Amino acid sequence: MSDKSLGKPRPLWRVILLSVATGMLYYGWYKYIIQEELRRYNGYGWTGIMCLAPFVLGVAVPQALRLFDPDVPGWFGWFSLLGIVWIYIVQFRLYKTVNELYLQAGMKEPLVVWWLFVPGLNLIVGLRQIHFLSQYWAKKQGTSIHDALAESIPLLSVNV
Repeated sequence: MSDKSLGKPRPLWRVILLSVATGMLYYGWYKYIIQEELRRYNGYGWTGIMCLAPFVLGVAVPQALRLFDPDVPGWFGWFSLLGIVWIYIVQFRLYKTVNELYLQAGMKEPLVVWWLFVPGLNLIVGLRQIHFLSQYWAKKQGTSIHDALAESIPLLSVNV
């Protein structure tokens, strides 16, 4: 497998720092690019656009219409929930994909996928996904990546 098909390790601390510094724009890029990398690596899967466009359009369009078109009733904004549901579907698939990569490499699955549906735990499993995908890519490239943030919080970095 060529190095071009491998994804780039992105430590949790960097993803959080750049996401906060850019008002979450970097996080959108991160979500896009990891889907593209996984698709290229696996040879199948959803593209970054397939994952993000329905979310962005699903959230933004109903709100914009509700606010700026006087003919659209206020309740129409509730259709934004469809965009939220979509991102949960995307996350579910992503977590399963990361777990499959680990299983195929003979390692223990690092993510508890059902945490996605528990408030609070959904953030933890999302942070673990960032960390463990980064670790996976580093291992596949024969390198290691030091992530002081994740490593300082065992709940984020230990795969027991």
